[in-house]
Amino acid sequence: MTEQLQPITNSYYTQERIKGDLDYSRAQTIAKMMLDNGLISVAECNKLIAINRETFSPLFAEIMPKIT
Repeated sequence: MTEQLQPITNSYYTQERIKGDLDYSRAQTIAKMMLDNGLISVAECNKLIAINRETFSPLFAEIMPKIT
């Protein structure tokens, strides 16, 4: 007997939300690299973080810390 696996559907974890999280993570990595290489200041990095949160709407944006 072979069973077929049925995809789990969940309205919270949509393809769009998962893609937003991945895009957010990539954007954050780039912002952190720019900060580490002295291309931007901490204040500018925090502005980028805020923009990234609005743009990509990551799942846990409200609890993610700023860079200090």
